[in-house]
Amino acid sequence: MNKSLCVQERVTVVVAMTILFTAGSVFAQMARPGQRLAPAAGQPAATRGGGERSEAVEIKRMPPPNKTAMVRTPEFTVNVQNTMPKVSKKPREWALFEVKYESAAKWTDELTFNYHVMTKGKNDEGKEAFSYYTTTLRYIDISKGEHMSCVAIPPSLVERYGEPISVALEITSKEGKVLDSKSESIIPLPKEWWKDSNVLDKPQVTRRNGLVDRSKTPFAVINVDDYEVVQ
Repeated sequence: MNKSLCVQERVTVVVAMTILFTAGSVFAQMARPGQRLAPAAGQPAATRGGGERSEAVEIKRMPPPNKTAMVRTPEFTVNVQNTMPKVSKKPREWALFEVKYESAAKWTDELTFNYHVMTKGKNDEGKEAFSYYTTTLRYIDISKGEHMSCVAIPPSLVERYGEPISVALEITSKEGKVLDSKSESIIPLPKEWWKDSNVLDKPQVTRRNGLVDRSKTPFAVINVDDYEVVQ
């Protein structure tokens, strides 16, 4: 075989393989519409779901809806003399729900906290009766890290309509996206019972007002820096 011919055939094979390799690389980059490409070397991969971790807010601790949630009115020492003797003979109890949550962003513009509480008591006939309370709190300018949020049912409502048996919280962003939600209950209830008409529309359940932010309670001056200002 002619030596120059063999060299020419080798060159042809190398050129053909180069063309095939280049074409393969080009087709690999031409993903179908909606198909994600692998990140190039040195570039970070996209976060799951296309979102940013910085948006994350997590409920770290939910209060149990039992005797633990029942807290006596705090007593403060003051140097002001009362003009009338004290009327209350024993400390009254609030249903207090303190939640610890964590924000991952350096700053979050706004967060909305939607609280839902179910209590159990007795009606005038002595039969089981349930009360449903809900309230919405809006916080702004939340810094990165752990924070507290708190709502309460005043003593008069607890004494009249019963103690808590279930508490739920749903946190949403400024755009209305649900960032996290949790529920604690001491009776069997659906996962998102506060959205279930089969629960709330029962004749034994009465919707009531009275679930308030801690700023409207005597607990407002305790550990103030743990809580954001309610707007």
